Amino acid sequence: MHDKNDNKYITVFINMPTKIKDNESIQPLLNLLEFGKISFSVLDKIPFIYKVSPKIKSLKKQFIEIQNQSSILTLPDQFNELFSNEGWICYGALNQSILEESVSLGLDNKIEEAKLLLINSIDEIFIDLVLKKCGIRKHFKLRVELLKLLKIDYLEERYHACIPLLLALIDGLANDISAHIGFFAEKSDLELFDSITAHKTGLPFLKILMNSARKNTTTEKIKIPYRNGILHGRDLNFANKEVASKCWWALASLIEWADEKALNKQPKPPESFQTILKQHQQTRELSKRIGLWKPRPIQPKDYWIVQTLETVVDDSPEFTLLEFLNHWKNKHWGKLPPLLIHNIGKHLGKASQEIKSDYQKSELLNFKIIALEDYTASSTRILTNIQYIKNEGIKDTEINITLNYADSTTGSPELRGEKNGRWYVLQLSLGDILFS
Repeated sequence: MHDKNDNKYITVFINMPTKIKDNESIQPLLNLLEFGKISFSVLDKIPFIYKVSPKIKSLKKQFIEIQNQSSILTLPDQFNELFSNEGWICYGALNQSILEESVSLGLDNKIEEAKLLLINSIDEIFIDLVLKKCGIRKHFKLRVELLKLLKIDYLEERYHACIPLLLALIDGLANDISAHIGFFAEKSDLELFDSITAHKTGLPFLKILMNSARKNTTTEKIKIPYRNGILHGRDLNFANKEVASKCWWALASLIEWADEKALNKQPKPPESFQTILKQHQQTRELSKRIGLWKPRPIQPKDYWIVQTLETVVDDSPEFTLLEFLNHWKNKHWGKLPPLLIHNIGKHLGKASQEIKSDYQKSELLNFKIIALEDYTASSTRILTNIQYIKNEGIKDTEINITLNYADSTTGSPELRGEKNGRWYVLQLSLGDILFS
């Protein structure tokens, strides 16, 4: 028996683009660039038109600005073309400088230099970020303690220990997230609509590569984390940094896949040229407002001693933080989810259960703001003293808590004060208290 939604599902995947740049979220901008290129090449042959209509000249200027920034749209495809056969794929959170530099080296035929760059990018900072992401995500947080041990093994070059367990954890995570179908299972379908990470040239391709049949026992050094060869004891010379780094890379990609899978993106009607241009104009106007923004003056320490919910401005990040901490202290679990950015769009009841599970292990006793810094036009960091009980011990620590001003329906960053936005706590900044 087929589910009534099967036809819709099939339609979406039949139309999957062959290139990442053809994704629904990217293609309209490329169409605009192509349309503009043709249109302005015609107008350039009759230059007096710009004098007759200054507005057209302004449109050309906007077009050139977009065009100058458009090269980044092709980088994910170039990355996968250069490195996917080597066991690296482009994923949504890939550091932009790493992406740009590796592609640049690859296009310059400096493949070995590019590979070394990618291997060495998997360092302690990279792994710590992965651990923090895992600590606030369902299924992933169950495995954090094991991942911490694997971090030690990796940094101390015990690759024989960390590689098999990383492969096992990746398989188990995919199993939990996708209704009992493991990452390496033949039936696993990792491709998602409008995704960089889960494009068929990305994580789905990596799964096929890592799941290659390895029928013969060999002592030849391998560079790909072949799951079957390693776990079934046929690839005996697997314990090296390159294979281990690619396992961490696959785990980072799996985090992105899990996040995107939860969003369940579906195709949208194509946008018109006028709509795209209007959106760009709105972006330009927002950029101007951001350019005019200035952080608030830093207040002296004694200023914060007397500040409470009653004295701070109610649409400020410090108000949201004090409200959040008060609810945590009073164990008002149902009032915490709407103040956390990662809960935007989540079912309140389900989110409240997750919050209670995470936060009740750290009983908040007292708190006070020590200092505040408006870090960007949409984020503020607040140095806060937190006193709490955990594992039957009283702890007293200072921690920087980040708050983001974001769209209340999408979670996208907004310039502070813009309509449809509000302040949210970034739970990731509380990871050392909640998940250590």
